[in-house]
Amino acid sequence: MASTGGEESVEKLADIRVPIVDILASNVREVWPSLLHSIKYSSFIAIDLELSGLGDRKLLNRKSHHGGPNSGSHKNYLRAVDDRYMAIVEAAKTRSVLALGVSCWRVTKDDPEPCYYVQTYNVLLLSRDNYTVEPDALQFLVSHGFDFNRQYRDGVSYTPSTEDMIVFKEKKQAEPIRELFGAILRAQCPVVTHNGLIDLAFIYQAFYAPLPPTMSIFVADLQDMFKSGVLDTKCLAEYLIREPATYLEYLFRKCCKRMTESIENEKPRIHLSFSEHKAVSKWVNKASCFASRQSLAGQELCEVFANHGHCKEGTSCPKSHNVDDAIQSHERKSKKRKMEDQKKDKEVKGSLDTGCHRAGVDAFMTGFIAANYAIYLAQNPSKAKGEDGSHGSSKKTHYKSRDNHMSVTLEENREIPLPAVLDPCRKAVNCLTLSGKNIPLKIMKS
Repeated sequence: MASTGGEESVEKLADIRVPIVDILASNVREVWPSLLHSIKYSSFIAIDLELSGLGDRKLLNRKSHHGGPNSGSHKNYLRAVDDRYMAIVEAAKTRSVLALGVSCWRVTKDDPEPCYYVQTYNVLLLSRDNYTVEPDALQFLVSHGFDFNRQYRDGVSYTPSTEDMIVFKEKKQAEPIRELFGAILRAQCPVVTHNGLIDLAFIYQAFYAPLPPTMSIFVADLQDMFKSGVLDTKCLAEYLIREPATYLEYLFRKCCKRMTESIENEKPRIHLSFSEHKAVSKWVNKASCFASRQSLAGQELCEVFANHGHCKEGTSCPKSHNVDDAIQSHERKSKKRKMEDQKKDKEVKGSLDTGCHRAGVDAFMTGFIAANYAIYLAQNPSKAKGEDGSHGSSKKTHYKSRDNHMSVTLEENREIPLPAVLDPCRKAVNCLTLSGKNIPLKIMKS
């Protein structure tokens, strides 16, 4: 299942520890060749960012009642999307990227089951420009073990893009992080994100060039930059598989559960092997992200956390924030809903610390979700089409526009060069989640 050489038993899934290389200002020269080699030979690359803030949440999550791109209020829809984009631009210009996670996934064999060799890196960053750190972001990061002292002491320096800076091609040699981003673009393999719109905007602003004035220009640039496409695991989960919750740790734990069931039932699943990183072993940390947390007996589940992955009370919340409990709760509700739907049809007819929220760990989780969803969709094509009916009749109309849109997207994506292992996810390639919208944002030229 997972190893650095041999196979691990099913019983040891929770004991697997993912090696992650920390890249700092003090070791960047020694580690950099390994990172660039990993990127060059990747089948796909998963990325994740830690940010100093997101700006005005109300503007970022602004909902529109003007319909979608095919509605009669198309201009209003575009205006709402551009308003949201401008809020993202403002955040990217005034906030900072604190860490970049890069998880490189290389297919070593894809028949009869996909085998991956995984190398993951956590790049600690320090902006040379002044930036805003939001109290909520500070509290969140500190509560999940982010060391700001280490960041200021040993972060890899970078200069965010400004209107008067020299062009990217001249600047990239001066700063390692711009060389890194250039290597990702040159690799010409799919880039996998989770809820990737904001991350991609921050990456563009910080490591590439000033963000363009409109969303349409931005997504057209993304299409030019990422020739092999972008895959958003949140979009994949929400629009195709239709998970009841779509935050990162929930999807990761759900995929772990499915993978364990596949092994026990001798069904197809992915196989993982990890680099031992012998040349840079002193900078390797191993994350126990497969470990599950133990709940307190009789502790009530926090429904807000279960559905969204966070609640405003944070660590002071007296209710359970256990993701495994959330999954079990959703599965019970799904079974109850199916039974109610069947009844209606008859009437008509007659815990441990997982290390989550470090950029490197989250990048690995993102790649793991994509790899597992690909094999899951290959085995369950009806899930991608929404034919399982798991959400009940009340949401059929809600999903109809999504199904139509994603079918069109599939045809548009035929020419994108995906590795065979990701082909079952083709419908969702170059689509980014837009919260509050029935359809995703399409990466395409206008």
